[in-house]
Amino acid sequence: MSEQPNDAPWTLHWLNARGALTPYSAAVDAAVADVRRRAAPVVTLPSLDLVVSAVPGRGIRETGHVGHSFYPGAIFLTLDPDNPRLADNLGESLARMIAHELNHALRWETVGYGATLGEALVSEGLAGQFVAQLFASPPEPWEQALEATELGTVVRAAQEELDAPRYDHNAWFFGAGRHPRWAGYRLGYALVGAWLVAEPGRTAAGAIDAPASEILSGLDILSGGDQPA
Repeated sequence: MSEQPNDAPWTLHWLNARGALTPYSAAVDAAVADVRRRAAPVVTLPSLDLVVSAVPGRGIRETGHVGHSFYPGAIFLTLDPDNPRLADNLGESLARMIAHELNHALRWETVGYGATLGEALVSEGLAGQFVAQLFASPPEPWEQALEATELGTVVRAAQEELDAPRYDHNAWFFGAGRHPRWAGYRLGYALVGAWLVAEPGRTAAGAIDAPASEILSGLDILSGGDQPA
C-alpha cells in the first residue's frame, strides 16, 4: 500500500434529497470520527469516499445498518429507518461497522478481498479481528453464531472447497443455502483468531496486506480441535 498521511481526506456523500438521513447525520459523523481516531495510530489511513444512504428494509436486521466496500477508496453505509433496532445501534455499533468496512477498503488497496472461499474467509475474519483490536470489543453476533459442534462441521465443509473460485458466497455468509446463517463470518473470525494466537506479535491491523494463504493456517489449527472465539 502506498504511503499516505494519516490526515488523508474522508469525504461523506449524503444521499439525502428526501431528508431521510437527517435524523442520523450527527450519529454518522460521530461514528466516522471515532473510527478515524482509533485507526490512525495503527494503520495508514487511505483517502476515502463514504456514501451514506437510508433504504427501508436494507441492513442487518439485528442492527439496522450495514456496510460494503467493493473496491479501493470507497465505503457504502446503509441505514434502515424502518428497523426499530437502528436507534440503539447508532453509537459504537455503527462505528464498529464502519471500522469493519475500513479494513476491507484497506485490504482492497493491497491483496484485495479475494475470489475464493478461503480468501473471503480471511478477509471477513481480518475485518472482524480488526474491529476487536480497535474497540477491545467482543465478537459481533455473526462472529459467535455457531456452537462448537456446528463450527467443526463448517470447518470440514470449508476445507473441501477452500480454493473453489465459484463458491456460493450467500450460502456461506448469509445462510441462503446449506450452511447456517453467518457460518462464514463465524469461521473467518475463528480462523484469523487462531492464526493471531499462533503468531505472537502479529495484529489484524498489521496483517492487512498478508496473503490469505499465510493466514489460512488458522484453519488447520481449528481442525485440530483448538477453537478460539
